[in-house]
Amino acid sequence: VSGSSCSLPDSLSLPLTYSVLMLLWTLHEPSTIALTVMYSLSFILGFVGNLMSLRVLTSRRSRQLAGVSATRSLLVNLAVCDLAVVCVCMPITLGSQIYTAWVYGDLLCRAVPFTQAVSVSASVLTLTVISVNRYYSVRSPLRARTMFTRRRILATVAVVWTVSSMMCAPIAVMNRVSEKIEITISLLMFSLLHFLCRYNVLLFVMLYCLPVTFNLTIGFLTGRRLWGGKKSTFADLDPRSQALHTSRLKMRQKIAKMVVCLVLLFAVSWLPLYLADLWIDCEQRPSSWLLQTRPFAQWLGLTNSSLNPISYENCSLSDVSGGIASFSPAGSINTHTAPKLKFAVNIV
Repeated sequence: VSGSSCSLPDSLSLPLTYSVLMLLWTLHEPSTIALTVMYSLSFILGFVGNLMSLRVLTSRRSRQLAGVSATRSLLVNLAVCDLAVVCVCMPITLGSQIYTAWVYGDLLCRAVPFTQAVSVSASVLTLTVISVNRYYSVRSPLRARTMFTRRRILATVAVVWTVSSMMCAPIAVMNRVSEKIEITISLLMFSLLHFLCRYNVLLFVMLYCLPVTFNLTIGFLTGRRLWGGKKSTFADLDPRSQALHTSRLKMRQKIAKMVVCLVLLFAVSWLPLYLADLWIDCEQRPSSWLLQTRPFAQWLGLTNSSLNPISYENCSLSDVSGGIASFSPAGSINTHTAPKLKFAVNIV
């Protein structure tokens, strides 16, 4: 992840001629054509999907219930992370693949890989907070209400972005613009390659291995409580109360599935790029097939931000938003909306 935006073409050692410029321009290559199509589809899907997700999650009805919906607030933060990746990283990454000389200036040379790393870090840390929130909402609902208040969620989001920025700050320092033979390129300071290898290992452990393992473990514990409970717990309640608790249980199960799906999508999407970068850093002369495969691994990682809204849609967030309105803030049922009880779930 740390070296995602920069490469030094071998053709730069040749005299600056028309043939050299054609070597830098790679749009005619089959791999670049394939990446152009793939990035275009991912950009459209991610841009439209995340905007629609934000529209649903920040709707007027949702804002009125933000104080009792920590999950929704965290999903808004996750959608913002994904939108940053789609709008900033995807176009520049594709542009640098089409024309390998860096023409975007020193600021973007530092900002693009930094934005990608910070967004990925913020995404996985946000998923971790969501997983903990859902676990406590199932294990101890009353305690979850006091722990995950709106003010604490906003403070948690601020901490997530601060920690992510601090961990990824070296990326903005290590990337710089260098000019050779009147061609501007963006590359890593190769004198720091030894540090880069260790730093990439640190990022892999801190932003991938530990969070993914933790989130899957929490997801398993949450699922065991949701699907392993006794079905006769509410047998003595009246029909309306039984319908309420059944509906609440089904929606909590649906959200638990969504969180696990988000974690698995993150794990599958980013693992190839992490492994490719670690492999490249540890070899003095990486294989040509590895260097040719890495752009596709990076596309897969960035496309994770385009696939997340599909998980939101599978959870039917619009139905959830509509259904929560069937409850008053105190948790009582609004009798005027009782027929819509199937969607009336109070997400803590």
